[in-house]
Amino acid sequence: MRCTRCGGRAVVELRRHNAAFCADCFQGVFRNQVARAIDEYEMFGPDDRILVAVSGGKDSLALWDVLLEGGYRAEGLYLGLGIGEYSDRSHDRTIAFAEQRGASLRTIDLASEQGFDIPLAGRKGARSSCAVCGLSKRYLFNRAALEGGYDVVATGHNLDDEAATLLGNTLR
Repeated sequence: MRCTRCGGRAVVELRRHNAAFCADCFQGVFRNQVARAIDEYEMFGPDDRILVAVSGGKDSLALWDVLLEGGYRAEGLYLGLGIGEYSDRSHDRTIAFAEQRGASLRTIDLASEQGFDIPLAGRKGARSSCAVCGLSKRYLFNRAALEGGYDVVATGHNLDDEAATLLGNTLR
């Protein structure tokens, strides 16, 4: 398969756009799409302070990277959920990302700052671990944004995340 833009070897296929891209062209297309969406929906401006909720995964780190490259005042917030090695690896990735870019990262550890982690809350409470996690994240992201004087909270979700949530809610 060939890149739609340059004719090189494609590494990403976007079927909904009937297009394929090499790594370099995909980076450009992705960054342009994000910039257009920010402008079109008037999400925020260059003077706004943005708190990016980062998990250490590709979606949130890609969002943070695009915002930093775009010259936005974007700082990261990582929540330590206490999910064993998964949380440790995610935190390490997030720290390395921030250090490589000279970006500011704040970490909130649920166990030490809130007195519980997600596995414990899931065992003790009436809600599922996923529900406890979602509620905790939203509350702490919003609280950190208010306390820190941020204008915007940004999260890196993709269409697969949205579709999975919609399907799960429909099935329930």
